[in-house]
Amino acid sequence: MDLLYRPFSTEPLTGHWSLLIGNFDGFHLGHQALVARLREEQQRLGTHSALLTFDPHPKEVLQPEVPFYQIYQNPTKWRLFAEAGVDACWIAPFTHAFASLSAAEFLDRLFGHISLKKILVGYDFNFGKSREGSAHLLEMECQRRGVEFEVLGPVKHQGITVSSSLIRNLLFEGEFDRAQEFLGRRFAIEGPVTPGHRKGHQLGFPTLNLPTSGLLPLKLGVYGVEVAYNGKLYPGVCNIGFKPTFEGQNLITEAHLFNFDQEIYGQFVQVFPVVFLRDEERFPSLEALSNQIAQDVAQARQYFGL
Repeated sequence: MDLLYRPFSTEPLTGHWSLLIGNFDGFHLGHQALVARLREEQQRLGTHSALLTFDPHPKEVLQPEVPFYQIYQNPTKWRLFAEAGVDACWIAPFTHAFASLSAAEFLDRLFGHISLKKILVGYDFNFGKSREGSAHLLEMECQRRGVEFEVLGPVKHQGITVSSSLIRNLLFEGEFDRAQEFLGRRFAIEGPVTPGHRKGHQLGFPTLNLPTSGLLPLKLGVYGVEVAYNGKLYPGVCNIGFKPTFEGQNLITEAHLFNFDQEIYGQFVQVFPVVFLRDEERFPSLEALSNQIAQDVAQARQYFGL
């Protein structure tokens, strides 16, 4: 898959395209159904297939005062898109200037940048300044330009509409099995292991560290987890938070694995939260922190039957 990070003002894309537009946060069952339909139409029309999405997420730009908990970090999203089999992911930088485009201006720039045979959108699609553009307006513009257009309805699971907001709520409440049903996969925090400050080693509980670049849809605290590395699952405990005892400033995921003593800096791992154990807290001393970690480890081992 080609990852195209480019504004509408750059050189137009070559070839003929079928295009699916959306934010795709979580790339859940609903999004997967949209992509499956996109690929069907790509084959029927003999075009390339692309997703048009936006970065940062529009809510982060338009409502900066409201914390936005993106389900997946961008590298994970791009990986999921690639695995879905689309030819390209076109990422339009979302800025205040972009957000101020009227619906008509958005359409002029879109159709001027890419030769389209078909556009697909989800049932809740809007675009342009103040979301003034509707799916109906886009459909009329497509008809005028001889481009096929399709709106896909909501996908339901057990009678419930699949949505990113629903999945965020389930993850925040620690209902990971339910979230998996709507995501179509286990939720994971993933990425390359990075060197830390070795505080865990000093306390007797070495950890794998995964810094994050945004807010996660999880309570800050300690979890029982399973970590996938090199084709195997390792149980352990994991702190997701800011390490307040050490005056940490950056959000980090740090997992201590049971019966694991490898140093794997730079290696890709996935951390699957399984059960929430406790809230993150500041401890008065390293001894108090070490004692609590020992209790966390014992609780997680009991949960996993170890």
